[in-house]
Amino acid sequence: MSKIIQNSSRPKYNIGKLADEPQPHLPLEDAIRSRRTVRRYQDKLVPKAKLESLLRQSTHAPSACNRRGWRFILIENPEILEWLYKKGGAAFIPKVKQAILVSYFRHTDNMEWKDREQSAASAIAFFQLLAHKEGIGSCWICHLPPQREVKKFFKIPPNYIPIALLTVGYYPRNMNVTERCVDNEELLSVDYWKFADAPDKDVVGPKLLLKKIFRKTYYFFPKREWLRNLTHKYEKKFHNHD
Repeated sequence: MSKIIQNSSRPKYNIGKLADEPQPHLPLEDAIRSRRTVRRYQDKLVPKAKLESLLRQSTHAPSACNRRGWRFILIENPEILEWLYKKGGAAFIPKVKQAILVSYFRHTDNMEWKDREQSAASAIAFFQLLAHKEGIGSCWICHLPPQREVKKFFKIPPNYIPIALLTVGYYPRNMNVTERCVDNEELLSVDYWKFADAPDKDVVGPKLLLKKIFRKTYYFFPKREWLRNLTHKYEKKFHNHD
């Protein structure tokens, strides 16, 4: 994939070009550096066969005890995407044409370390990199209605639980991204925690507690779609990619 330098010491990647000229043999390092989360896609659908092929390759990912408990539901019905939004899902979900609901086998004796979620996440990460090489962008979403409601709506059997949603679609043409500027902070210590004090990554204290209470109260309300126009205004806003 060509890199374009434009008044910057960091290279720019033309990832929109991948939609018309896929590079399945793109070096892994370039794929990692250039992949971006996107929330806007071309109008044309990604063929089901292509998505299924990428998902099958993604299940070469590691899974706890080699259980390989992945199941995927491809969503193309706009009414279903609208339901996910109205029940509290991310605001941009109704604007996409395709999404994949990721579920995983629910039974485990290791709830402490959430090995179900870790196993599901490994395949999601593999999928995003494989799809990127084919010019297919994605967004990994955990901002969703309660699991119990999603499970019931999609008729997911008792042995499985929904884990996350992936919106998918071809990258917009002429989409350039600049290589990330990686923070120069400590990432590795040996044997024990020996890191210098660093600023917290997120808000902590009373503000975070209030957000948790509000979130729990909101998702407890069964008719939360009545409040959707109001809550939509307060959601975090994103650019087309992050």
